[in-house]
Amino acid sequence: MITKQQLIEIIKEEMAIVLDEKKRRKKKKKSPRCTKVTKKTSSTRKGKKWMKCVKSDSGGYKRIHWGQAGVRVTGKSGNTKRKKSFKARHGCSTAKSNTPKGQACKDWAEE
Repeated sequence: MITKQQLIEIIKEEMAIVLDEKKRRKKKKKSPRCTKVTKKTSSTRKGKKWMKCVKSDSGGYKRIHWGQAGVRVTGKSGNTKRKKSFKARHGCSTAKSNTPKGQACKDWAEE
């Protein structure tokens, strides 16, 4: 027959096992680091519109976030005055492609 104290010890051990398993699952659910170049997706950062993983100059990969949430980008066919203004204001002629500035300029580019 099991005593009350033994039963309490068994329950404590089982609870510890269950909590450890939950911690392991939470660790797995965290967003992974960038390990390859990805397509642009909606950003998880507050106030930003897009994100993607790009090659960094140091040889690895990095995640960049760009774009103002709630603002429409003109893209291929749009208001050319607005597009010209954006490019001049942000210095798109000197922007590197693996930076948020470069990605924003690419979104606004005429293709």
